[in-house]
Amino acid sequence: MKIKNNMYMKNNIKILDCTFRDGGYYNNWDFSDSLVKRYVKSINDSNVDIVEVGFRFLTKNNFGKFSITNENLIKKLKFKKNLSLAIMINGADFLHEKNHKKLIKKHFIKKKFSKISIIRIAAHLKDIDKLIPYIKILKNYGYKMILNLMQIDRVTNRELKKTLAILEKTNAVDVFYFADSFGNLNPKSIRSICRVINNNWNRDFGFHAHDNCGLAFKNCLTANAEGAKWIDSTIQGMGRGAGNLKTEEILKYLSSNKINNYNFSTIEKLAKTDFQKLKLKYNWGKSHFYYLSAKKNIHPSYIQVILADKRYNKKEIVKIINQLSKIKSSSFNPIRLQNIVNDKLNFRDCWNAKEWCNKKNILILGQGNSIKKNHNKIINFIKKKQCQVLSLNINKHINDKYIKYYLACNESRIMIDYKKYLNFANKTILPETRVNKLMQKKFPKKIKNYGMIVKRERFKPFGKYCEIPNNLAISYALALCHIGKAKNIFLAGFDGYKKRKNLDLEMNDFLLFLKKHHSYVKLKSITPTSYNLKKI
Repeated sequence: MKIKNNMYMKNNIKILDCTFRDGGYYNNWDFSDSLVKRYVKSINDSNVDIVEVGFRFLTKNNFGKFSITNENLIKKLKFKKNLSLAIMINGADFLHEKNHKKLIKKHFIKKKFSKISIIRIAAHLKDIDKLIPYIKILKNYGYKMILNLMQIDRVTNRELKKTLAILEKTNAVDVFYFADSFGNLNPKSIRSICRVINNNWNRDFGFHAHDNCGLAFKNCLTANAEGAKWIDSTIQGMGRGAGNLKTEEILKYLSSNKINNYNFSTIEKLAKTDFQKLKLKYNWGKSHFYYLSAKKNIHPSYIQVILADKRYNKKEIVKIINQLSKIKSSSFNPIRLQNIVNDKLNFRDCWNAKEWCNKKNILILGQGNSIKKNHNKIINFIKKKQCQVLSLNINKHINDKYIKYYLACNESRIMIDYKKYLNFANKTILPETRVNKLMQKKFPKKIKNYGMIVKRERFKPFGKYCEIPNNLAISYALALCHIGKAKNIFLAGFDGYKKRKNLDLEMNDFLLFLKKHHSYVKLKSITPTSYNLKKI
């Protein structure tokens, strides 16, 4: 590929690879140590100008190490000495703390003590004024500062000029970046934006492209031809939503045109091996759905989440996109998406379990033999603690008069006990919306239909449904207890499965998951158990 003019030679282009930063939206910034080593070597050999190593989120999270990229991690990365290293901060993270000096001191060290030389702050237009004090302090720490304006398509020329004038006065921003966050810009609109920047900004500026409409490459060429010296890219285009300009593609283009001393082959090899595997796993890249989201100004994270959920066919995805287009969807709100999905799944007609057991003690009954052996103890406990009792499936050993609700969610179990549940219809809770599809049977209206979605590593109770990591009845019951605002949760009959090790392992995994990610779920067993539960 030959370019028509020699603008790139004049513009002295700088390639910034941000694979571990933008790509982390797909794997929660959790890149394996072996991949990190191969990435670092390939980057060193490629002669790219800058590497944005990752994010530095200032709020607590359970993501991988490249979401915080602390100084200890950066020191271990064996990038060559003349390679500039950068990190990105979400500007919104700063705004949670009023004392900006204290916050910066907590998360940053002076440039002379760090391998990082560049800090990029990603910001929405409305927040830029508030972020200037933070930018100034970090500039005084010795860092080169980049201000990255997101969602440029929603910024008017007048607003852009005003913003650039403000940044010029601060004398703290070294490079101004604009991001095509929705991937809906074309070369004509890129040209127009760059000309406004050229006329109102006297320093370097850069461009971050998204590939929703398949125009990331063309848009970057246009931006550079119009004066943008800094261009972002990622290996295999790995990045939020449809992804970004591909590092291997832009390096190959520049090498073929003898622009700078880039080596694309080392990156191309990594792209075709490690990152091709990641792409097959996470499925980023341009598609009809990302194209629609770009045209309708829908944040790409909505599409990323929808595509990761394999329940929906193409027609259903388009319906959800059309629904999102009718409401404000330019910023990502997972609850908003869930509400739309819930309506589609008919959760609207489900029983609302909010505060059903508010400040009450709950006893959840399993099916272990310890219930029969400790029958009197259990009855006395129910009376003493005034417990409302949830029986997981039909319980033989505790009289029906003590049971508040019978509860089941495993489709196979429900199929087996279907007729029994008809006898206890007014005291039964089932995810009817879910099981109806499999059983093709109608349940009496007296049964309480509380919805359920099985989603790996999720425990999220909502009013009319829950998201749980498995179809264990205990998971379903705990979701009900927490949305119902239970005071205490006690267990009985959770002996463990001696002969069914797979079930025992699944239960143990769930309890470990709760302990690690949802420690607020406190459980106490009143009968002997093999599980790691607090005993009374």
